[in-house]
Amino acid sequence: MKVQIRHGLFETNSSSVHSLTIVPESEIDKWREGKLFYSYDEDRLIPISEIENYDPDWISNFEDFGDEYETFFEKYTSPSGDKIVAFGYYGHD
Repeated sequence: MKVQIRHGLFETNSSSVHSLTIVPESEIDKWREGKLFYSYDEDRLIPISEIENYDPDWISNFEDFGDEYETFFEKYTSPSGDKIVAFGYYGHD
C-alpha cells in the first residue's frame, strides 16, 4: 500500500471532500470586501496582488466559495481575546 502525506490536507479513503481553514476575523472581512481570494489548491486566503499567479478555476471570492459543497463558518474568541474564524467545505466529489 502506498502512503502519501500532503501538507495542509485532511483526507479519508472515502469519496468525500473536507476542508478546514482558520484565520483571523479581519481576514474574513477583507475576503468579503474583495481584497483576498480563497485558493482551493493551497486551502488559504491569498491577497489580490497575487491573483495573477493562480488558475481562476482554483480560486474563489467570498460569494462563490464552496458552491459545489456544503460550507461552514464559525466565529470564536480565544481565551487571549483573539477573534478567529474557522471555515471550510465538505461533500462528495
